[in-house]
Amino acid sequence: MKSNILYALIVSNGLQVVAPFAISSSNTPKRKKVTNQGKSSGGFAKSDDSVPTAHTPDDSASTQNLLNFLLGWKSEGLGGAEDAGTEIGFDMNTGMRGVYATKSFKKNDILCKIPSDCALALSDPNVADDAMQTAAQGGQNLLQWYMANDQAKQMWSAYLDTLPTGDSNFDPTPDYYSDAEIEAMEFPLATKVAKERKLELSELSGTTGISLEELQFATWLVSSRSFPIKLSVDDPLAREINAREGALTTQIQKEIRVLLPYLDMINHLSANFNAELHLIDPEKDDAWFAIRAVRPIKKGKEITIPYGTTGIETSVGLLMNYGFVPDENKIDERLILKGGDDCIEKLDGWSTTLEEDEAALESGGDSLGNMKNVLRLRVKLKKAYDTK
Repeated sequence: MKSNILYALIVSNGLQVVAPFAISSSNTPKRKKVTNQGKSSGGFAKSDDSVPTAHTPDDSASTQNLLNFLLGWKSEGLGGAEDAGTEIGFDMNTGMRGVYATKSFKKNDILCKIPSDCALALSDPNVADDAMQTAAQGGQNLLQWYMANDQAKQMWSAYLDTLPTGDSNFDPTPDYYSDAEIEAMEFPLATKVAKERKLELSELSGTTGISLEELQFATWLVSSRSFPIKLSVDDPLAREINAREGALTTQIQKEIRVLLPYLDMINHLSANFNAELHLIDPEKDDAWFAIRAVRPIKKGKEITIPYGTTGIETSVGLLMNYGFVPDENKIDERLILKGGDDCIEKLDGWSTTLEEDEAALESGGDSLGNMKNVLRLRVKLKKAYDTK
């Protein structure tokens, strides 16, 4: 699809301001914690075919400020609006925050949407570089462009105030693991990615002067909450070739990260998710980031989307970027079948058996710390060999 003007970061007198940038349509979300689906508080379905209430609305001051901010930008379908179809709430069983349907939706209905002016870009899309920005680089920009700039911080305070802090209870990614815990994952792809990012964080901290602890947490925010968006940018080299050889295009494809307020509170489900990120009118200045139903959603149901750069993600990718291992994920079977240098191709290539890992996981419980997710990953991947 032809790209359109949405928005970019422009440096003006030392202030990062949001203005239009070129972007193409994409439904590839990325962000945060997993939630347990299918739980309810009991009771009987109502006559409108809604599901029993299983959450309590989030009426905190920070959430209300965010809603007021977004509604002021003409966002639609959010809690607080007259036509609201969604609201932020807490699962009554797990206490986890998510987004819930406040009315029933049909397949392809738009549940809620925010204008492109409300998104926070984490890289400059006008820079002609086709390399994907790393989460650590996005974390650096989040700190320098928004959190360390008084004017930008004030402008986006309604959103920034809703983000977790370093003191929050969050699911750590392997950036927070010890070397021994990383090695214990054993799966080559997982250990390789974890080591590379820890090294990048250390080097970036040294060159920028940002403390490692601060950069580490900002990177976690970016990797667990940002959405990757594809766009087209003008490439000076392509323009030069065009002038010399009559090339047909002067643009290259680029993928950048953006933060989408409210939408980044929607939880993940690897299978049977009921919604997806959708870009409305990407060729117009007033484009929208929206959540669209991919199946009917009953009133009271939690809204879920698939995380990952392609809308689907392996358990390795979910742990690396979001800090959790899902209960079910059929994509792992494809990872094992694909094989290669980054994969343990046979069950006997592991140092322990599936049964040993399951026993260690059951006996250790929450006292395992990070090793709980290490063991969950090992168990999850070993179970994927059954289909090979």
